[in-house]
Amino acid sequence: MTGKALVTGASGFLGRALVPALLASGETVIAAGRKTNPFAPHPRLIWRQIDLIDPKAPLPEILCGIDVIYHLSWSTIPAEASLAPSEDARENIVGSLRLIESIAPGAALRFVFASSGGAIYGPLQQARATEDHPLNPISAYGVSKRTVEAYLDLFAASNTIRPVSLRIGNLFGPGQNPERLFGAVTQFSKAALSGAPIVLFGDGSTVRDYVYIDDAVDALMRAARAGDSSFALNIGSGEGRSLNDIIAILEQHLQRPVKVDRRPARAFDAPFSVLDPSRATREIGWSTRVPFAEGIARTLKSLAERA
Repeated sequence: MTGKALVTGASGFLGRALVPALLASGETVIAAGRKTNPFAPHPRLIWRQIDLIDPKAPLPEILCGIDVIYHLSWSTIPAEASLAPSEDARENIVGSLRLIESIAPGAALRFVFASSGGAIYGPLQQARATEDHPLNPISAYGVSKRTVEAYLDLFAASNTIRPVSLRIGNLFGPGQNPERLFGAVTQFSKAALSGAPIVLFGDGSTVRDYVYIDDAVDALMRAARAGDSSFALNIGSGEGRSLNDIIAILEQHLQRPVKVDRRPARAFDAPFSVLDPSRATREIGWSTRVPFAEGIARTLKSLAERA
């Protein structure tokens, strides 16, 4: 695989995993982010420190010669978005639109968007969400993801982009920032290792579909290589894991009980979210490879080495 790719949000958890994988595959990569460059020098890597909502950001220049856009940039997590929906919309919806509008008409670029596999669906009406499930988000975060998907569909009609929205489950794995208060596996693992109490919202029965970071990177690259696919693809394991399940696995690995600080459930947390990934398997040949318990073990090991 060779070509030239733009990765927005490259300094985030997913971006810091994707960029090295693209370089290893022979790609030339323009990595863009609002923070300082987190990558080691590489002859095929160009770092651009930009903010997508900045009117002075030279987006047309950056997009020159690009074959694939991986749009990972997102400035909020669900809890933050619900506290300030207008700011969430300004930074994420408007920022995404500025990027799309900067693409030359008729360029037909492959545009891979990191959407949400949980927040975008809201409460499920079936055991596992297919891509045809109604989109009824109950958080500002989910509404913003759904809105960007709608704009991608709109611009696809003009042949500006060939989009695919990857509705990714709950990401976890080594490299996730434990200080950002996002990602149950990482947050719980960090607390358990240090002996601090795990902060648990609700009774622990909340179920999510967890995706290991390496599997998510594989999905992004497969979606880009496919060239064309359905507009939306679920990226998940197809299996639900509760918060209580995570705690039980951590106790097995650590061979001791962990402390739990139980707090009231949050209104923006859907009680159950599991994805049907069969379309992604059919169309881009993707499926999860890292078992959930193994992913937790790797996360624990990484956090312990950084402590």
